[in-house]
Amino acid sequence: MRRRPERLVFVDETGTTTKMTRLRGRARRGQRLRMKAPFGHWGTQTFIAALRHDGLTAPWVIDRPMNRQIFEAWVETQLAPTLKPGDMVILDNLSSHKSEKANAILKERGAWFLYSTAVGSKNALLQWSTSTRAQVS
Repeated sequence: MRRRPERLVFVDETGTTTKMTRLRGRARRGQRLRMKAPFGHWGTQTFIAALRHDGLTAPWVIDRPMNRQIFEAWVETQLAPTLKPGDMVILDNLSSHKSEKANAILKERGAWFLYSTAVGSKNALLQWSTSTRAQVS
């Protein structure tokens, strides 16, 4: 993998909710401030994508929180078609990512998968790469 960065596929997601809407604001003296929440109701949007060395692949936005069924659908319809045999898919340690169906789809495409560590995954990966580089030098 060290010499084949094009094989690495990092999967991550982020979300936003209308509960992030500001609850306070400013208005002219004597006037009441009136604002509406986006969508007109409380809601959540989730964005999930895969990152390769040359850009994002398989971007997907859904109007609800992530769960196992949605993740499986994303893997099957969006991610799997972009994978080649030998690709290494790196997932975070989210419970919805630990799906047997999703893992079977990845294996069927010939891709490897790896879960990042639960605590401080970015720091652990950075420390690992730094220590490995020191050993090679």
